[in-house]
Amino acid sequence: MKLTQYDVVKVTQIRRRDAFRPAPFNRRAPQIGDIATILEVYTKPPGYELECSDEHGITEWLDGFKADDIELELVRQ
Repeated sequence: MKLTQYDVVKVTQIRRRDAFRPAPFNRRAPQIGDIATILEVYTKPPGYELECSDEHGITEWLDGFKADDIELELVRQ
């Protein structure tokens, strides 16, 4: 499955918990089951920039992941 920019995805597995980088706008670390939007798809090395927001549109977390560090399931395009 090829994921593209602005796809909405569900986090189904996080292989490297230490991949999360705290930042002022991050309210918490990513968790399995989170719904996020792909902001950017990277090719070299493969990976994704993801943003997860709450029901009010406030960013819960925004972070980049190598493709091997996270498993995603397409929710909608």
